[in-house]
Amino acid sequence: MMYLYIFLFIAFMYALFRVFSSRRKKPTDVSMNVYYRFQEHPGQYSGSLRATHGALVFRGERFRDDVTNIVVKDVRSTDSKVEIKLQQILVLPFKEHENTSYEVSVRFRIGSDKGKEVDLTQYKVRIQAVINYQNGDKKAFSTILPMMGIYHIHSEKTGDTINK
Repeated sequence: MMYLYIFLFIAFMYALFRVFSSRRKKPTDVSMNVYYRFQEHPGQYSGSLRATHGALVFRGERFRDDVTNIVVKDVRSTDSKVEIKLQQILVLPFKEHENTSYEVSVRFRIGSDKGKEVDLTQYKVRIQAVINYQNGDKKAFSTILPMMGIYHIHSEKTGDTINK
């Protein structure tokens, strides 16, 4: 009986640790969005929900001027149907006087045995990243982001949105 109490105490402490550590790690200096696009043939992106390959596109926004970039070290899908393979780190740099970062992408694949029509807006990705500041400080964080939808390019000249 004593072992049961010890086990419950350890499980409770672990749950508290997870709750407080996840709250602490959510960034307040930046925000990120994740979009997706499907690839039917090499180099050809489309909106077909039957395609099994594509790319996740990340956009970042900073709320402090001293943030220089966001380094994404790991990206994982929260669902086993979507396999994301991050082959290198991703860097979302910010221009000096802009609050929106450049867009970067990482490839994904939908498991062939599970790939009927998959709408990725129902899925989420788990991200581990680091915020870099001008003074050399770094802040690591981990978060889960929902897919925002199909990737669109925003044209700065006309203000139009273009599907890619």
